Parts: sequence; structure tokens; C-alpha cells
Amino acid sequence: CDGVLYSDLEGVFGQVSKKMTQYISNKLNLDLKEAKELQTNYFHKYNTSLNGLMIHHDIPPREFLDYVHDINLSSIKKNESLENHLKNYKGKKIIFTNGSKEHANRVLKKVGLERNIDAIFDIIDAGYIPKPDIATYKKVLFKYNLNPSNTVMIDDLPNNLKTAQKLGIKTALIKKNFFNRNTFDYIDIICSNLSDTI
Repeated sequence: CDGVLYSDLEGVFGQVSKKMTQYISNKLNLDLKEAKELQTNYFHKYNTSLNGLMIHHDIPPREFLDYVHDINLSSIKKNESLENHLKNYKGKKIIFTNGSKEHANRVLKKVGLERNIDAIFDIIDAGYIPKPDIATYKKVLFKYNLNPSNTVMIDDLPNNLKTAQKLGIKTALIKKNFFNRNTFDYIDIICSNLSDTI
């Protein structure tokens, strides 16, 4: 979802990150600097800040998700080119996100793709076990009856694609700036936007 369906990741996820910091500060009675450090530490250690907060602080996940995704999406523009590409693509199109369905649906409406996606598999479907945990990828494959050899995963984070490749899934990385593919042998395609991969 974020970083793949639209290009202004900083404009959108920058807001989410600030809301995460504020939530942690309020909930754990930390100043903003301490809250940001904890947020970053948990992200690197547990793949999402939420995962670390649930493990160490018993944070209610739905409350957290609702709070951090209550943001302004006005920077996301409709993408008619992508809409046409997806309309003509006959395979299953599934959003696989560490965020919530509600957030993904709001993004899809802004981009104009709400009628061109078959399903959303979110962090709640994953039992709050985030990408790149292999158990969650297996859940996606099973739930939607996907054959790994006929599946492509498109993501903006190389680490998420590493797990996909281990399962025999083809991988495509969305990257706006220079990226040396030779460093990551588990990435099949690198492109600057989603339309180029379809």
C-alpha cells in the first residue's frame, strides 16, 4: 500500500510516523524525543513499532492503528494510468499491508483504485505478525489460494521482498532513486512506479 500505490510517501507516512511518536509519548508518558527513539528501536527490532509496543507495553492494537492512520491524504492524487493498467490485468490483485484495511481503503479511494483491487490482507488478518515474517506470507498464499511461482510481490522495502523470494514468489521493488540491484539477488525487477511492473 504505502510507498507503492502513490509516490508521496513522506507526505503521508511522515504524518503516520509523527502520530506514532505522539501516541507513544501520551501512552507511556515519555517526552517526544524518548518516544521517537523507542518507536525507531521497536521498528528495527520487531519490524513494526506496533509489534514492539504490543510485546512490551500491552498496547491495544486497534486503538493504535486508528490513531496513527487518522491523517490528511490530500497529497495523494488520482492515478488514471495505474487504474487503466490494473483494470486490464486479469490476475488477482491483493493489497498486503502492515497497516489497517481502513487506511488501505482510504488510500485506494484517493488513487482511484477501489474497484480494481480484489482483496486487502492487513495486519489484523496477519494476527499482528508483520511483514517480513514468513508465517504471514504463508497465510496470504493459503487464504487466496496463490501459487508462489505464479505470484509477484511488489514492495518499496527490500527486506519484505527477501521473504517472498524464499517462498518462490517473484519480486519487484519500487524505488525512486538509484538502487544497486546486484546487492540484492532476491529482487527480480526494480522500477520507479507500479505501472511499470504491470
